Amino acid sequence: MNFFGKSLLLLSLLFITIKVNAQTVTFSGTVQDGVTKIPVRNASIFSLKDSSTITTDSLGNFTFHFDLLASDTLVIRDSGYENFKFLCDSSIKDKNILILLQPVKALSIAIPADAGGINFTGIIQDGHTNEPIGYASVYMARTGYGKTADSLGNFSFHFDEFKPDTLVVSYVGYQDFKLPCDSSINNKNILVLLQRGKPSIEVVVRGRSIGRGLLLWRMTMKKKKQYNRYNLPNFSYEAYNKLEVDIKNFNPKKVQKLFFLKPFTFVFNNIDSTSEKDPFLPAYLLETISDYAYQKSPKRYYEDIKASNTKGFKNESMSKLLGVMNQNVNVYGNYITVIDKDFIGPLNDEAYMYYNFSSPDTQVVNGKKLYHLVFSPKHPGQSTFQGDAWIMEKTYQITKISLYLGKEANINFITRISVFQEFTPINDSIYFLDRDKFFADFNVLGKQSLTFIGRKTTSYRNIVVNSDSIARLLKKQNIEDLIITEPGVNSKNDSDWSKLRHDTLSKNELAIYTTVDKLLQMPKFTRLRKDLQFLATGYRKYGNFEIGPWFNWLSVNKWEGTRFRFDLGNTPQLFKNVYLHGYLAYGTTDQKYKGLAEGYWIVNRLPRRFTLHASYINDLDNGISTIGQVSEDNIFTVAIRKPNITRKFIAYKEVNLDAYNELGRGFSSTIYVSNRKYTPLENLPLASSFLTTQGDPLSSFEVALKLRFAYLEQFLDGDYFQYSLGTRYPTIEAMVEQGIPGILNSAYSFTKVSFSIKDVIKISPYGSVTYKAYAGKIFGTVPYPFLENHPGNDLYYYDPESFNLMNRFEFLSDQYAGINIEHNFGSGLFRFIPLTRRLKFRQFWNVKALWGSLDNANNLLNNSANTFQTLNGRTYVEVGTGVDNILRILRLDLVWRVLPTPLPTDAKTSKFGIFGSFHFQF
Repeated sequence: MNFFGKSLLLLSLLFITIKVNAQTVTFSGTVQDGVTKIPVRNASIFSLKDSSTITTDSLGNFTFHFDLLASDTLVIRDSGYENFKFLCDSSIKDKNILILLQPVKALSIAIPADAGGINFTGIIQDGHTNEPIGYASVYMARTGYGKTADSLGNFSFHFDEFKPDTLVVSYVGYQDFKLPCDSSINNKNILVLLQRGKPSIEVVVRGRSIGRGLLLWRMTMKKKKQYNRYNLPNFSYEAYNKLEVDIKNFNPKKVQKLFFLKPFTFVFNNIDSTSEKDPFLPAYLLETISDYAYQKSPKRYYEDIKASNTKGFKNESMSKLLGVMNQNVNVYGNYITVIDKDFIGPLNDEAYMYYNFSSPDTQVVNGKKLYHLVFSPKHPGQSTFQGDAWIMEKTYQITKISLYLGKEANINFITRISVFQEFTPINDSIYFLDRDKFFADFNVLGKQSLTFIGRKTTSYRNIVVNSDSIARLLKKQNIEDLIITEPGVNSKNDSDWSKLRHDTLSKNELAIYTTVDKLLQMPKFTRLRKDLQFLATGYRKYGNFEIGPWFNWLSVNKWEGTRFRFDLGNTPQLFKNVYLHGYLAYGTTDQKYKGLAEGYWIVNRLPRRFTLHASYINDLDNGISTIGQVSEDNIFTVAIRKPNITRKFIAYKEVNLDAYNELGRGFSSTIYVSNRKYTPLENLPLASSFLTTQGDPLSSFEVALKLRFAYLEQFLDGDYFQYSLGTRYPTIEAMVEQGIPGILNSAYSFTKVSFSIKDVIKISPYGSVTYKAYAGKIFGTVPYPFLENHPGNDLYYYDPESFNLMNRFEFLSDQYAGINIEHNFGSGLFRFIPLTRRLKFRQFWNVKALWGSLDNANNLLNNSANTFQTLNGRTYVEVGTGVDNILRILRLDLVWRVLPTPLPTDAKTSKFGIFGSFHFQF
């Protein structure tokens, strides 16, 4: 070849090289088995555009070139694996990718009894809920031989020749299960309990096109309104609800050595060491069966509790709380409420902002194709779940879903939460809830401490959808929620329950009933239970009588010195519907006796409560007016009382009669008649300062009416009193009081009117807002005990109902208005800091504002010595923030007094304060 020819050849080669470098894209990759992570060698990789083919090397590696001007689709194939298609464009240039091929799914096959060699079978379950895990990958680590479990989690293996190996079970979202195997595994049935593990943060390409999980989620969301059962016109069913409580993480041998538990060692015979990874002791079981109905418009919820099995107590209000109305989990909802906390659900309208979605595989069950949707939190510390769901092809109905609480979710005393729901077709277009499980592990001192496992299982029968019979049932219901209990709800015997249950009790559940029955018959157990109740509640029952609370037995203050107090009341053994209570107190410094005597008569409990109450009290005003406040008459207040403030003492005598009546639909009324006389003792204007033309100074006779509206408020009934569990609607109160002179030495004529509204509003995912707005006016000229003494706080214990930087008796008004607002963020900014996220700190802010005034006549009568302050058009404001959930039970408040200006400069009034309080919350 001459020079020209050589030159032309070189130029041609150079041109070709330049063109390839300018117009092609190169990338490399590795192909591995998606289960065992073993390289797949000699896998075929070919282009759909030009049919060019390459193969992976012995380590599964490959390098590929394609034309930059046109995208290409590569197909990776190998026998025993599903084909993998991958779209290539310029974004993949110079990348190194990992491709995980998914093995072809194989069904488990029963092994003939006479088969030779090594044979074994197994079943795979969730380690928390014990629900079967279908389609998990099962393989031998040494040989790589494996298969897929069936839809019920079953698998089987047969080997003609077998050498020691390790059985590995793998499923997305769970830790790998590994079991060393030798010939002793022959003819064994293995229970595999998979434990939830951290979702991998590694981003890999898994035999599926990029974004398939998000696409599947979006298709499911398009059907969300259609498949949400609460969008149906109506539905009804019979529900069987079962709640089991178990105990784990304890040493039975050590526990049995405790002297006060020795009589109960037979309980430990029920320890279950095979059903789960860790041994546990079945401890208690509750059952209810009920008929439930729902209507969309007008919205109605109805539940009839037909039977309730609550060993150890017979309480109808508790039976109502154990029904399904208060425990429903709707996975199609934007938020899923778990133990009164709202978690962002995977089917939230904006779940893509909080979750990563993937779809690793598909399955065919009974001829129907199912997609596997896997989800995990995008950001640690948020109130989200991880888990998976199986979704029908074309219709995108959920057939099964599992939710698990992320390890860094900000919730207290709970280390694990699992929610499992399974849906069943009831016609050609509707899948309805068939089984529902909710499991939670409760512990106070940490994951390895004594743990209580709550297992709630609900099954559904007699499901009816869109029926006129439901509409007729709910037509006469005039409130949104109605829960009723049938007569004898707690009186069903074992024979009745064997017919009512949807399934039979397990060995553990039967053992619980036998054990509880035996314990309840033991006097020593009764004594132990009373001792624990005494420590927790402060009260102790002795036959017909009750003493306590013990924390009021001893206290100290400047006026009384050391104060001793003793309370006594009766129990239902003496009077079922009458409660008599009183206390006697004595101070070592003032050397005077004080006391209270009162009686309650429950005239009617159901269907509407009506009670009468009468009382006489002669004591100091200890500064407590609402439930949850800490009174001065308490053994703990000595350590938390503010120094450098002027304590103000006033005594009073009061005779009071009141009648409480439930009016229905959330309304109630209370009528009061009272005769009261105050005696100022120290640092307050004395009674002699107030001259009267009739009656005694600082004496009144009052008649009052209070109206209260709390729609759908729920209560827990005690022996004599009801304890509010709150309502999801605002609570409104209005009160009118009239002072009448000339009766029982009363001296004053006045009228008081007051109004308040309060509520807790959830603004998920941004926490909750609590507010209380109130106003009042007093008509008439009266001494300060009958005016509005705005609530101050003389303690370093934070009081949500008081102004914590205001002293008691500091401000006085005869007309006023105020508002308290608190916003709890949950983890808030703390979730962005690893340490505070791990400590589960919570963030909040609050504002308390007050407007008030005192007319000239009342100011002249009460304030000649400038004992009190008045706002008179000014605004009093406190603002605060702090850290909640310290060590799970403490709250620290930082409070600033910002108005009115100028701020006080004396040492007795603070502009800034640090307050603590106990705050038990999940």
